[in-house]
Parts: sequence; C-alpha cells; structure tokens
Amino acid sequence: MSKIVINITLIILGLIVLYYIAQQLFSEHVIPSFGDIVASSTLNVANVSSTSTPYQSAFQKLFVSVASSSAVINSTNKKISSTLYADVTLLPSTSILTPKGSVKAFIAKDDATREAGLSGQKMLPKGVGMIFAFDTAGKYGFWMKDMDFSLDMIWIDANKRVVGVTKNVLPSSYPFVFMPPKDILYVLEMNAGSVTEFGLTTGTQLKFTAF
Repeated sequence: MSKIVINITLIILGLIVLYYIAQQLFSEHVIPSFGDIVASSTLNVANVSSTSTPYQSAFQKLFVSVASSSAVINSTNKKISSTLYADVTLLPSTSILTPKGSVKAFIAKDDATREAGLSGQKMLPKGVGMIFAFDTAGKYGFWMKDMDFSLDMIWIDANKRVVGVTKNVLPSSYPFVFMPPKDILYVLEMNAGSVTEFGLTTGTQLKFTAF
C-alpha cells in the first residue's frame, strides 16, 4: 500500500474518532450544541433555571442585553426624529390669496416649528407651502439644512406685501444663509417654480388672515 493511501486512511480514522468524542461531549452537555444555544436564546434571563449550563446562561444574558439596548436606541431615534421633523400637515394652516390663485400655507410661528421648518419633508403638494411668522419685523436668515427638495422663498413685510423673492434655492446651497432685502414679518416657502406659477414678485400684495 502506498504512503498516500496510508495517510488518507489515517486522516479518515482520526476524523471518525474526533466526531465520536464530540458526540459524547454534546450528549453529556459538556459543550452546548448549536441547537441548544439558539433555543436557549429566546428565554428571559429571569427564567434561567439552576440547571442551565454556564455557557447557556452567559449567552442568554448577552442576547437580552443587546436586544434591550437596540430597542432603547430605536425608540430614542424615533422620538428625536418626530420632535425635529414633525409632519407639517399637523400644523395649523391659512389660505393666502395671490394674483393667480390661493395657496394653502402651514403656519410656523414659534421657535420649535420655525427651526424645524420643512427639514426632513420629502415633498410639498402643488399649491402648498409653509409661512413663517415672527413677533417683530426684522431681517431673518434662512438656509436649506436637511432639505430634500428646492424651494422658492417669498419675503413678506408687516403689510403683507412681497418685498423680495429668492427663486429655486437648492438643498446643496447649505450652509449658505439667504437674507431678505428689507425687514420682514413673514417668509413663505414653496416648491421651486411657485413664484412664477402664482405671479409673485416684488410689490405683490397678498391677502391672508393674521395669526
């Protein structure tokens, strides 16, 4: 018999012996099987019996700890997301009469809603916008932080007259800050192209209910 055949035979015999030893260890629970580990991972740590192997107990604690941490992180992320980027359709709204029709505008009139603005919104329906209202007239800057679509910005004074427009502001313009040409009390943000669609230009008189 050649040396190659002898070596192959010895290797096979060695593997058979190792397999037999492993089977004995698994059957005596000296080493937990993969099936035992998976099954035990679904148990709660509080219900671990005194007969559980040290391997099972340690794995269960690790499994429950990771699962609990993941749940806390997911819950926290959802709360942060909903606080910063709430659905604008839940805000109060007003109708703004323009030279070419009426615009539905959701109202942002406190620090939280003004800061969030339209950030995180995926889109705005046609003829819909957000109007930012301030307590006193002044020059307030706006940027495109966390925006997903382009906007037209309409700068409006205390008399509800348009004092300037900034067209097609891109999300990529962030962190550039856009400023009004004069003191304003309101800013209307709409989809890019809305300035032309609704006939808005410097000097346009708008009509809407004060809020």
